This record gives sequence, C-alpha cells and structure tokens, in this order.
Amino acid sequence: MDRAGLIRELHEIAAGMTKGEHRPAPQEGDASLVDQYGFSSLDALEYLLILEEKFDVVFEDEDLTEETLFSIEGLASYILQQKAGESPSLT
Repeated sequence: MDRAGLIRELHEIAAGMTKGEHRPAPQEGDASLVDQYGFSSLDALEYLLILEEKFDVVFEDEDLTEETLFSIEGLASYILQQKAGESPSLT
C-alpha cells in the first residue's frame, strides 16, 4: 500500500460519509478533518471504526492523540506504521 493511494482512499471514505455535503479535499496539505469534511466528534469516531475494519488496524487508546486524529496525513502515517508492524511513534 503506497502513501499516496492510502491518502486518496482516506479522503474518499471521509467524503462518502458527508453524503456530498463537502467536496473531497485536495490531497496536498494537512488541514483538519473538521475543516475539510465538517466532522463532529461522532463522525470522527465512526470514521475510525470504518478505518479499523477496512485496513485491519486498531487505534489504541494511547495513540488517539490530536496528531493522529487531526488530519488525513496523521491517519495515513499511523495506518502505514501499523501495517509495517511498527509501533506508531507520534510524539
């Protein structure tokens, strides 16, 4: 799984959750999911559950930081590290 493809897929999943209310954000940059897609805290939780199932990863409680959850870039890094068998280090 390459980073660009993962980022594209993360955007597509997020855009699909908004039911067309927000258009997909550009793949460049690191704006927040709230700014890009208008996610509420419940939307963000649902999004994480979808990502866990789709990518067969687990978002550990101690890893649920603003850095991880704030943006598509942070989520992509976390998923790629887990898929590579690495412990995500986001500090």
